[in-house]
Amino acid sequence: MTTRTPILHPARGADHRPVAGPRIRRTWAAAGRGWVCRTSPDFSTIKRWRPPHDDSGDPRRCFLASGWTAPRYRILALDVDGTLLDREGTLRPRTAEAVARAARAGIRPVLCTGRRYRRARPVAEQLGLDAPLVCNSGALVKDPDGHRTLWRADFDAPLLAEVLEIFRDRDEPALSFTDTAPDETDFVVASDPTGRALFDDYLGRNRPHAEVDPSWSHRPGDRLHYHLCAIGTREAMLAFQDAVLARLADRVQTFVQKSPRYAGTMCEVLRRDAGKWTAVLHLARLWGVDPAAICAVGDDMNDVPMLRGAGLGVAMGHSPADVLAVADHVTGDHDHDGVAMLVDDVLLPL
Repeated sequence: MTTRTPILHPARGADHRPVAGPRIRRTWAAAGRGWVCRTSPDFSTIKRWRPPHDDSGDPRRCFLASGWTAPRYRILALDVDGTLLDREGTLRPRTAEAVARAARAGIRPVLCTGRRYRRARPVAEQLGLDAPLVCNSGALVKDPDGHRTLWRADFDAPLLAEVLEIFRDRDEPALSFTDTAPDETDFVVASDPTGRALFDDYLGRNRPHAEVDPSWSHRPGDRLHYHLCAIGTREAMLAFQDAVLARLADRVQTFVQKSPRYAGTMCEVLRRDAGKWTAVLHLARLWGVDPAAICAVGDDMNDVPMLRGAGLGVAMGHSPADVLAVADHVTGDHDHDGVAMLVDDVLLPL
């Protein structure tokens, strides 16, 4: 059994103890009058160390006292909703400044989001970022400079036909995102409205960007598709996920999650090899960055692969248990500038 050591965040005191994951690379634990460090500077081994001359209880000062220097990360892969943005969907000033500080220090921020390209771009613009955007839970990578597609995880026609057959068998309307110019539509559906309240809530909020084509799902070879969604209650989406994976678990992956923007829960269906981590690795190869030099931050199930794969995987403090369990480090929650805490206390400590 893996022993999990609480991380005592110096800015929030001993009452706030998020749980570190089993693959921990850096933890601090209260022990007597000082702190115990359980990592080597290069993360290669675990050891114990007590600062002999610093009883402050501040791990940053302990590291400074030992001559430890932070590793050099070159990419900061950031989820958007629930990570960069608070529960109201707002980018907090301290978080924005921390991201800018990381960029100035040579750690390139890359947004990695379940949002479609149209909705990801304003966040990047607010942060002043010019890096490509990982969108649609990692099924699409777009360069805002010219709106070029750098990578996309298209379904092949036979697989798409099988996925759509499950939608029909389960009597679930299908929404398929499209990769088009900014002045064109973002997704295609067979009807609007559908008579399904939660599905229609999504359509109602995005109607100017919807294409309605009653027969699109019967012509799967007419265009390229890479990201399909069902929308309903959480219970219905979990049941739909089970149906998809029972038939296609070796060829697709699914994510069941809810955006605070919408009333319904989504079940997303992507190609098996798609995802935020796959997309980030595509950019890392383009830029000559080793995966060990990537720090990834997220809060939901579609962030898990990149938290596992990155040199430093960081979960937000409010993440569900399955996300916390794979993280190397747990920071504060999205309402208390968890990303800024990470930058200030771990990536670029004072």
